[in-house]
Amino acid sequence: MMNTAQKQWIRMIHVAKTKLNLDDERYRALLTGACGVESSKEIKTWKQYDAVMAAFAALGFDYKTKKKKAGIAPQEGRNPKWISVKQERYIRGLWQLVADNKSDRALEAFLERITGTTRIEWLRKYQATDVIVALRKMACEKGINPDRKD
Repeated sequence: MMNTAQKQWIRMIHVAKTKLNLDDERYRALLTGACGVESSKEIKTWKQYDAVMAAFAALGFDYKTKKKKAGIAPQEGRNPKWISVKQERYIRGLWQLVADNKSDRALEAFLERITGTTRIEWLRKYQATDVIVALRKMACEKGINPDRKD
């Protein structure tokens, strides 16, 4: 199942392909060389997406993201509407605190149940907030203070 982040990545990748007038063979060679996939639908991580966009940039494609607000640190190339690095770390930390099964697979199942999205890096900010609230509630139910400093 494809989420919003993947759809936006695919859209931007296809815009770059069109602007650079790449034929299918060159396009697939670029994808394979940049991140080891043959189709934009196979891109699953920010790292892969960034590698593809860097390859397009090397060919002269200039993509501009919206201007960042003053005082806000960059999010390692993430769209400002998507989960921040800080939110992702906080969610993972809370998960380790409250989950009985601490595996990534269990976290993905939890995320899907709460948001409909399996991958943490695909969450929108409002979805990340929903996940954080749910995890904090779980912590409180288990008698764990999620704000502790140890």
